[in-house]
Amino acid sequence: MRIVVGAFADKAAMQTALARLREAGFNAIETYTPSPPGEGHSPLPLVILVAGLVGAALGFWWQTHETGQAYPLDIGGRAHFSWPAYVPIAFEIGVLFAITAGVVGFFLINRMPQLWAPVDEAPALRRATSDRWCIAIHTEAPDQARHALWRFAALQVDEVPA
Repeated sequence: MRIVVGAFADKAAMQTALARLREAGFNAIETYTPSPPGEGHSPLPLVILVAGLVGAALGFWWQTHETGQAYPLDIGGRAHFSWPAYVPIAFEIGVLFAITAGVVGFFLINRMPQLWAPVDEAPALRRATSDRWCIAIHTEAPDQARHALWRFAALQVDEVPA
């Protein structure tokens, strides 16, 4: 297995090459770019929202259960269920759950921490975070991938072992 990396001058050239590579039958493709290349949306905001709502509901239920059922106290004749007092703590627990889900979700979605990968050895990737748009193809036929990248106007093509 080899990794063939092609560097492109701009986003449009990379996206054109990416579409043509997929049409040519290359499936194991990764992109390395200075900004997000596609219009895909991250599931992370939804994960954070759901975790925050679950956390707030859990915090509210927890307080309700403790003061109303598990350990009811008669303090000055007040009701056991006094929901306005539960709101700040429920909010804080919701924020705690949302932040925790955001941090953990970020690491899971981005497959981090990955301190090193074989593709990092490709010289073309050295400028991928500043001004180059790179495509990495994991393939058993590196010659075909290299020729395809050159045919689709790559500025630089490198090959590294996987």
